[in-house]
Amino acid sequence: MNGELRRRLWALAWPAILANIGQTLVNIVDMIMVGQLGSLAIASVGLGGQFSWFLMPLMFAISTGTLALVARFVGARDFGMAERVLEQSVYLAFFMSIPVMLFGLFFGDDALKIMGASEDVIKLGYSYIRMFFLFYPVNFMAFAAFSALRGAGDTKTPMKLTLLTNGANVFLNYGLIFGNFGLPRLEVVGAALASGLSILIAFIVGLVLFLKGSLVLRFRPSFKPDWEVIKRILRIGIPATIERAIFSFYNFLYISIVTRFGTIALAAHQVGLRVESIAYMPAFGFNVAASALVGQSLGEENPKKAEKVVYEALKMVSVFMGVMAIILVVFPKYLVMPFVTKSDPNYAEVLRLASIYLIIVGISEIPLGWTFVLSGSLRGAGDTKSPMYVTAISKLLFRIIPSYILGFGVSFWIIHIEGMGVIAAWLAMTLETFTTAVFFWFIFKRGKWKYIKV
Repeated sequence: MNGELRRRLWALAWPAILANIGQTLVNIVDMIMVGQLGSLAIASVGLGGQFSWFLMPLMFAISTGTLALVARFVGARDFGMAERVLEQSVYLAFFMSIPVMLFGLFFGDDALKIMGASEDVIKLGYSYIRMFFLFYPVNFMAFAAFSALRGAGDTKTPMKLTLLTNGANVFLNYGLIFGNFGLPRLEVVGAALASGLSILIAFIVGLVLFLKGSLVLRFRPSFKPDWEVIKRILRIGIPATIERAIFSFYNFLYISIVTRFGTIALAAHQVGLRVESIAYMPAFGFNVAASALVGQSLGEENPKKAEKVVYEALKMVSVFMGVMAIILVVFPKYLVMPFVTKSDPNYAEVLRLASIYLIIVGISEIPLGWTFVLSGSLRGAGDTKSPMYVTAISKLLFRIIPSYILGFGVSFWIIHIEGMGVIAAWLAMTLETFTTAVFFWFIFKRGKWKYIKV
C-alpha cells in the first residue's frame, strides 16, 4: 500500500511543482522585459504587483474551502456534491472579486501613496493597477476552479492551463510592452494587459473543458446560490484568509527590519530569496498532493490511510528538500552569481551576504518541507484554524522579535546584546522554520484533524 501511496503522491505533486517553476521563471522573464523600460517601470510594476498580492488572502477563503470539500466528497464518491461545490465556489469567487476590483480601480493610487511611493511611481503604478484589476473576477474564478480540480486529484489540468497562461503572458508581454507583432506599444499598461489577457485565455479554455465534461468534474451552471454549500466553503476558508493576512503582515514587518540594515543587505536578501524560491518548489508540490489525498481519504472514512499519506509525503519531501539543502549549502556562490553583475561596486559584498543567506536557509530546507506537507494535510482535512494559530504565534515569537532584538541589539538594565545585523534576521527565519515544523508535528500527532466535520 505504501508503494501505491507514493505513486499517487508523486502523480499529484510533480505537475504542481512544474507549474510553479514555470510561473517563477516567467516572473523573472517579465521583470527582465519591464526592466528594458527603466528603473521607474520596474518600481511601478513591482509595487503594483505587490499591492495586488496584498489582496490575495481573499482568494484563499474560497480556494482552501473548495479544495477541502471537493476532496472529501470525491473520497466519498459523491461527485454530484463535488460538482456542486465547484459551481458554488465559482459564483462565490465572482461576487467576492467585484469589491476587490472596484477597490483597485478607485483607490489603487491612494494605496500606493500609503506604501510610500513617489509621484512618478504612483502615476505609472496606478495605470498598471487599473488595467490588471479589470481581470480580477476572471483571476478569482480561475483560482477557485483550479482548487476544485486539485481537490479532485487532478493537478495536471491546472498545470497545463498555468503553462498556457505563462506562454501567452510571455508572448503578449513582448508584443504589448514593446509594440511587436503589430500590437500597440503600451509599455507598463501593456504588461498589465498581457497578464490579464493570458489569465482570460486559460480561463476560457478551462471553462470549455469543464462544460464539455472533459475533466474529472463537470461545471453544471444553475445560476442559483446554494447558501448551505457557500457557508461550508467559508467556514473552512475564513480562518485560512485570516492566516494569510497575518502572514502578509508579519512578512511586511520582517522585510521592514531587513530594509533597515541597508541597501546591500536588502539586495542580498532579495537575491537569496529568489534563488530559494526555486528550491522550495518540491515542498509546494507535496503540499498540494498531501492536501488532496488526506481529504479524499477522510471522505472514504479511512483516517488510518490519511495518516499514512502524511507519513509517506514527509518521507518523500525530506529526500527532495534534503537534496535542495545540499545544493544551497555547498554551492551558494554559484547560485548567486547569475543575479549580480561584476560592474556593481557592491558586487563582492552582495555575493558574500547572499551566499551566507543560502547557507543559513539551506539548513532549514527539510523542516520547511515538513511545514508545507503538515500544513497542507491539515487544510485538506478541513482544519484551517490550527495553521492560523501556528502562523500567528511562531512567526511573531521566533522570527520577528528575535530579528529585531538580535539584529539591532538591545541595552536594558544589566542586559546588553550587540546587534548582529542582517544575519540575525536570517538566523531567526531559520529558527522559526524549525519551530513551525515542530508545532505542526505536535498538532498532527494529536490526531484531532482526523475527525473534523466539513
